[in-house]
Amino acid sequence: MGKTLVRAFVIAALLLVPSAIWSQAPGGNFGPPGGIDMNANPSMWNVEKAQWKVFGKVTDLNGNPVREASVLTDIGLGMTYVRHLSTGLQGGFDTTYDMSATTLKSLQVRVKVSAPGYHDAYEEVDFNKGGKTWEIDIALRPATNDATELPVSSLIETLAPPLGTILAKDPALVKVSKDLDRGAAEFLGGNAMVGIPYLQKVVDKNPDCWNCRTFLGLAKLDAGDWNGGGQQFLEADKVAESKGTNADKAELLLIVGEMENWKGEYNKAASLLMQAKDLDPKNAFVLQELGRTLVFQKNWEAADHHLDEAARAGAPKDALLLRVRALLEEGDPAAADAVMKDYTGGASVKALSPEARSLNSQIQARLSMQNATEVQSAVTEALPSLVQAVPELKGIEAATNQDELPSILQKTGENVREFFTGFQNTVSLEQVREERLSKEGKVKDFQNLKFQYLLVSQPQQGRLELQEYRTDERGYPTGPTGLDSGFMLTSGFASASLLFHPAYQSGAKFRYLGRQTVKGKTMHVVAFAEIPDKAQMIERFNTHDTSVLVVFQGLAWIDSETDKIVRLRTDLLKPESKIRLERQTTEITYDPVQFKQVASTVWLPSDVAVTVEWAGKTFRNTHHYSDFKLFNTGTEEHVKPVKIPPAETSPDAPGQAPAPAPGQAGSPGSGQAEGRP
Repeated sequence: MGKTLVRAFVIAALLLVPSAIWSQAPGGNFGPPGGIDMNANPSMWNVEKAQWKVFGKVTDLNGNPVREASVLTDIGLGMTYVRHLSTGLQGGFDTTYDMSATTLKSLQVRVKVSAPGYHDAYEEVDFNKGGKTWEIDIALRPATNDATELPVSSLIETLAPPLGTILAKDPALVKVSKDLDRGAAEFLGGNAMVGIPYLQKVVDKNPDCWNCRTFLGLAKLDAGDWNGGGQQFLEADKVAESKGTNADKAELLLIVGEMENWKGEYNKAASLLMQAKDLDPKNAFVLQELGRTLVFQKNWEAADHHLDEAARAGAPKDALLLRVRALLEEGDPAAADAVMKDYTGGASVKALSPEARSLNSQIQARLSMQNATEVQSAVTEALPSLVQAVPELKGIEAATNQDELPSILQKTGENVREFFTGFQNTVSLEQVREERLSKEGKVKDFQNLKFQYLLVSQPQQGRLELQEYRTDERGYPTGPTGLDSGFMLTSGFASASLLFHPAYQSGAKFRYLGRQTVKGKTMHVVAFAEIPDKAQMIERFNTHDTSVLVVFQGLAWIDSETDKIVRLRTDLLKPESKIRLERQTTEITYDPVQFKQVASTVWLPSDVAVTVEWAGKTFRNTHHYSDFKLFNTGTEEHVKPVKIPPAETSPDAPGQAPAPAPGQAGSPGSGQAEGRP
């Protein structure tokens, strides 16, 4: 890693030479003008050789390697010296430049990284005199579809212009005014990559100017240099801690807190933003972003409070949308409707953004549900009728009272909480059989499928539910097929037990039916029915021309000794005649799985059956899971390489299932089912 002979090959004048990478960026070539064009002066070259090793690593924001990312390295000497690389399994890349040169000064390398599902990243590195190079660490930010997330551009548009005005008026920066003016003009004009070298000069000559560092950090974020921007904010914070005002400190805490939000580290973000609020309690932007973070944490009541404060302090209208989301999750659609009216200001719903239209649709659906009459459910129906409808209940010893129910819900809820909090990523073999049935229940057609099935926990993003992915035997993302052939696609069962999570129990009514012996073990049998206007585990069933919200009822068989759910059945709370959905039944069997790396036993779905009667047709899918292994980079068990795409987030409210495609149903309580009549 370094130079093998004694002479160098790059001087500062090389910044004049057009760069294949940066010429694509707005504003043209990167770097300040001035110097000598060595390509135009061949006599300046000599025959001495220098070798430079350029290497680095590409990760996501949480430090996980990103493999097969596209990496372009450019040293500013034209297309001949542009290298097209790809990262390996651990996210690494490297290349070597053998050059001829006259004097040793530095090697300037510009790097662009692209990967599916991520925003592009850019970084420019000047290696030190002496031929020494070091690892270039580049972090990629996921390109999510989460409408709740604050875009980087919004952070920059809010903070950078006023900060630029402050710097322009700072008398201590007179000596660097030319570089500051040029850098600020390029950055604020949309050419951050062009402006960064000028702003870097300002910082180099004024290292104790925290506003200068903050401004440069924002420019680096705008250019996609996550690590470089973060370093500037940390350095600015060190200086501002002793010399800055409370407002200065609050702004830096806001920025760093927002970066934690983008990483999915919502607890850290909330702590930083609370500190910012304490320093600057009337800062509308801080209050808004604290409210946003509390939404991510599903702390709805606190989010509602701070977003209301943000609106009163003058936050933009987007803060109202965040508050609408919080109020919906609090179970107050009437208040959400009032805030939505403030947001629209009388504008037509058709003129709203997709996010606003989605939230308005949810409000109207919840208000409609609120006015609906109560239907008969497993919680209210007489036990003999339930046994007749669900033969698996035969032999149940009926409960004489509900005295045991609170203890059962508390213990089962804690087990569910522990399962999701401590879940370790798994991979298993999934065998799927998709069937179309006749009116008599006979199989008319079927197909068998096989996948690697991944369950991935995302606690750092404040998400309780597990994300699932399917890959082929080579580790490439795939999924069930057959929709065009008239089959149904089903998924999403691993999160079904969330209905019993303490955070979600308030959205349903429960009834203790009694005890039943199943395979020699005594089971508590508990019936449940979601409360339409309070349920958080809601399915949106879409067809080609309409959409309805669907809630569920069901039964759970809970081991009386371990308080683990061993079987779960969900059914529609009521048929949805509007879309001709008559039945959607999901039956999940859980079995204990023992991993050699984990002392405790994990209960995971082993068999799932989904039956749907929709638009006059009947579909049945069965899923069988086996050969479970832990899935992580340090596992001792052999797992084929798997490409996990970044999780997409629905425009629906947090806590709800993603809005499915036309003809699709999806719910953590029942799995997702998609089909065509």
